[in-house]
Amino acid sequence: MRRPALLCALLLTSAAAQEAACTLPQGGALPTRTRAVFVLDTSGSMRGIGDGRADIFERVKASIGAYVRGQRPDRVELLTFDSGLRSRRSFAQPAGTAAWNAALANLKADGTNTHLYRSLQGALAPLTAAGGDVTQVFVLTDGIDNDTREAGRAVTPQVALAAFRGRGPLDRLTYVALGTEIPPEARAALEASTYASGLTVPVGEVPDLAGAGLEGGLRRVTDAARLPPTFAPGTPLTLGVGPALKGAALVPGQGRPALRLPGRVLPGEPALLCAPPPGGAGWIAPRPRRVLLRLTLPGAGLTWLNPGADRTLRAGEDVVLRLRAAPGLNPAAAAVGGLGPGVRGVVEARPGAREFAVRLTGWRPQPGVTLTPTLTFPGLPALALPTVQGAAGGRVPVAARPPAPQGAQVEPGRRSLGALWPGLLAALVGGGLLAALLLGRGRPRRAAPSAARPAPPPAVEGLTYREDRTLSLVSAQGDVTGVPTPLGGPFDLGQLSSVPHLSGLRAEQHRDGLRILRIPPDLDVSQGARLVGPGDVIRPGTLLGVAVARRARAPHPPLGELAGLGLPLALHVGAQSVRLRGPYGEHALNLSAPVTDLGRVLRAPALEDLAVSLSGRDVLLLRVPEHLQVRPAGEASALRPGAALPAHAVIDFLKG
Repeated sequence: MRRPALLCALLLTSAAAQEAACTLPQGGALPTRTRAVFVLDTSGSMRGIGDGRADIFERVKASIGAYVRGQRPDRVELLTFDSGLRSRRSFAQPAGTAAWNAALANLKADGTNTHLYRSLQGALAPLTAAGGDVTQVFVLTDGIDNDTREAGRAVTPQVALAAFRGRGPLDRLTYVALGTEIPPEARAALEASTYASGLTVPVGEVPDLAGAGLEGGLRRVTDAARLPPTFAPGTPLTLGVGPALKGAALVPGQGRPALRLPGRVLPGEPALLCAPPPGGAGWIAPRPRRVLLRLTLPGAGLTWLNPGADRTLRAGEDVVLRLRAAPGLNPAAAAVGGLGPGVRGVVEARPGAREFAVRLTGWRPQPGVTLTPTLTFPGLPALALPTVQGAAGGRVPVAARPPAPQGAQVEPGRRSLGALWPGLLAALVGGGLLAALLLGRGRPRRAAPSAARPAPPPAVEGLTYREDRTLSLVSAQGDVTGVPTPLGGPFDLGQLSSVPHLSGLRAEQHRDGLRILRIPPDLDVSQGARLVGPGDVIRPGTLLGVAVARRARAPHPPLGELAGLGLPLALHVGAQSVRLRGPYGEHALNLSAPVTDLGRVLRAPALEDLAVSLSGRDVLLLRVPEHLQVRPAGEASALRPGAALPAHAVIDFLKG
């Protein structure tokens, strides 16, 4: 009776010790991606040449390929060595790609030496966990180190393993000796290490790199009822969780174990799945096996608010997915992915808000192709969103069409003398001789094709309030562009859409539709023949007309980074500075260059070629593009090039 009791006590003690060791690493962000590093011996012995005992090279390559296809690591580094490191290539999402398949197929074992430790040191030194990777390193060789350098310069196995200074707490290395014994000095280094193990396999055999004892890395759990196939059936497992999953437990199953969760969990919530060290012959310094789990269960953390939305996407149309994020998720920091060619996606979220929208815009969607967009929060795996179906028809927006070819361009801040002759004359008259002479020093050059800007979108002449309670802008050509429309609270349409001439048009969502709160006096909004006024409620499915009645608010290309200022724009001039002020803010610019193109410096396309120059304590107006005029505040007449700017001026955008 004493022997069974003693055996039971030993088993309980072993299980308790394993459970105690299965804890999530503390003190930093846990990995979100997987990386596999293969350090492959390419000496001739791997083909049975020289002192080689078997031709195994092609089968070793096949084992590496099988691992990448089955485990699908996010990143792979493939290194080869013989008389030192021979090649190093990195691949992102390589499984099934032509580049990866070709790189693996083209490897040849034709080296003459096995400088193992020196090569391993060079392979491990650059690796770091800072990129959010959990790394598994596989060293694959059929030989032993034969570096003949003198004792003081030869790299020892301890030094080689210590080179992985940037490793994370879950990173592992396995030295796989193919048909040879691991030398005593290497065995001692492996046993003294905290992260490395050794495995010897018989001559002529090639291991399964995802097999028993080699488990590790990261797995994404999408179904709590069936964990990913990580460990062999019957392997004793324990679970390590953080405070958010307190109470979670493993449930044994016929095939794979399951997770019993305490409730809904945030996407990407981590857990640790642990197993005891591998047993059996061939292992040296076997380590407890730990696999990081990231829970990305369907619907976790997100609530879909408009499941009845039309998810058919044509050219020029939008699909808007309205969502609510769980506490702890920041929609404003999320990014949209998983989109095919011809589709663009943005997250529309106000800072601090939990309700947000993902807007998918069809530029050239592929008809009949189903897309599964994803949403990625910082530090978390991607979440799948409802699918969208591409369809034929629609109209490609102007911004999606290729820009017209351009001829000779001039470097920013420089112009050719011929192009600047009118400005030069005006500057001479106004006293800005030095500035004008400096202005003409540059020579024209041909811009690279990538520098060409797309044509500006047409002016907005209509608004559509759609059935899904979103707003879209309608141009004179019929192009439709969606606007990030909040579900609650008042908003300014000019600020949301980055269309300055709509600034001051305020509205909010109402039970019966869209309530208009304010319309500027120089902006007409109409529904058919009736003018819309403050207090009116616009029903879903309504088309509104928009017209402007003042030159300062005339439709024009976007103001770029100045769009948030609103309209009209005023120009306030100091001794060596200008301030552009709108209804919602201002932007200050100190003038230091002899000539400043305000549009280029402030990245506001509508102001390009509006140039000023310093002349003593005055700021001269050098150039004004045809679609603008600058006039003193309170006056109707425009300033001419060469005149000194007054302390306060107004910028008018002219129709044209």
